[in-house]
Amino acid sequence: MKRYEINAVHDDDLETFLNSLGLLEDLKNKKLKCNVCKCSITKDNLGCVYPFKDKIEFCCQKYTCYEKILPLIGSKHD
Repeated sequence: MKRYEINAVHDDDLETFLNSLGLLEDLKNKKLKCNVCKCSITKDNLGCVYPFKDKIEFCCQKYTCYEKILPLIGSKHD
């Protein structure tokens, strides 16, 4: 997997960003899941997108979920 550094994506650019990753249709079809609580990710509840173990992972906006993935964000897991 290619590594890209992304600091932030504005809401207006979210669909373009997910489309570039080939994940926009999965978002629209509610196929993306929070890596912690496994709820369906929507545009309204998306907390963050992050790379982990050669995959793109998602976290919902629940603080408890975000808190659990904080140690993974910014860490190198190659």
